[in-house]
Amino acid sequence: MSADSATAGIVGEGADPEVARSYAEALLNAAGREGGDDVEAVLDELDSIKADVLDAHPQFAAVLTSPLVAPKDKDAILEKAFDGKALPTVVRFLRVLNRHGRLESFVPITRTARALWDRRQNRRPVTVRSAVPLDEGQVSRLRDRLSKMLGATPNLQLVVDPSLIAGLVVQVGDDVYDASARNRLEQLRQRLIEGKTHEIQSRRDRFSHNG
Repeated sequence: MSADSATAGIVGEGADPEVARSYAEALLNAAGREGGDDVEAVLDELDSIKADVLDAHPQFAAVLTSPLVAPKDKDAILEKAFDGKALPTVVRFLRVLNRHGRLESFVPITRTARALWDRRQNRRPVTVRSAVPLDEGQVSRLRDRLSKMLGATPNLQLVVDPSLIAGLVVQVGDDVYDASARNRLEQLRQRLIEGKTHEIQSRRDRFSHNG
């Protein structure tokens, strides 16, 4: 197994949704227990492990997904790599995944946990694409408007897309609100095409009638 394919396994999408949800709920419950680690801190640290450890060090990810490495050896590797450096809940979570042969489902499980936690906190993920970066005032006003519209706290992901020319495209779940200049130009183009087609058809009708 190559390092690339192993990395794709541990950071990829391969997990049954019900399995991912079961482990995600167990993670949130463990983090939320009295005396446990803060849930937000646990989720943030897991995101950091993906970005700073697994994505950045594919050979390490390859070891964790290799069928040639015994689970007890992987457990020792996890303990050495993270014990005392990561939150106790995070270390226990990684070792539980290893014990049950679920390390390859790390990303779908943690992503599901984040989505479940956001729902519990009445937060909605919102992707905002703009032609240029938004300043703090624009982001604040946009967040306020979305909060009132959704009845929830918007969790904004800001994306710069120069192809929009100007304006915004806001996506909430499957709903897309396109207020970009590119969209307005496309609508104008379509109206011009439809108008031209109608004009041509009218001329044909008049010609046929006169004939």
